[in-house]
Amino acid sequence: MKLLKEISKAIDNTTRCSGIITAWMFVFVGFFVTYEVVMRKFGMPTKWTEEFSQIAQIWCVYLGVSFALQKRSLIIVDIIGDNISVTVRKVLDIFALTLTALFCILASINSFKDIGYSLKTSATTDSVLAIPMWIIQISLPIGLGLLFLQCISEIYKTFTGSEVVSSELDLVE
Repeated sequence: MKLLKEISKAIDNTTRCSGIITAWMFVFVGFFVTYEVVMRKFGMPTKWTEEFSQIAQIWCVYLGVSFALQKRSLIIVDIIGDNISVTVRKVLDIFALTLTALFCILASINSFKDIGYSLKTSATTDSVLAIPMWIIQISLPIGLGLLFLQCISEIYKTFTGSEVVSSELDLVE
């Protein structure tokens, strides 16, 4: 049992790091978009800032989703949650986390097919930078892998009752 607790802590720390990386990536996106606006004002627009911003935002979504789950900031249905007991809500949480984990597995497996195709054909973005598509596509299995691990951690914490907050609804009670 102690080993599972340590694994859960390690997953939580990894997720926290991905959340920090995501936050900094958003800072860089904001900086580069601002840079582009200033350069455009002086009549010297850049070609790379838009593409960089788009790719960084894709990475932010996939790296940040596990952090959102850890903080229980994903969308929940308040109508159901307000009218059920904490025990039933925990069962529904485990069910939802299990479905999410299964989705992560299936989507990751399928994403590797796309990555393989992009590597095989040397596919690139349709821009001056011609960034290899696999750099963008690899964000999906990495992000979903982190989300899968966080689902496992959340299921463990829900089973053992060691989570601080079962859902945002518990803050109201």
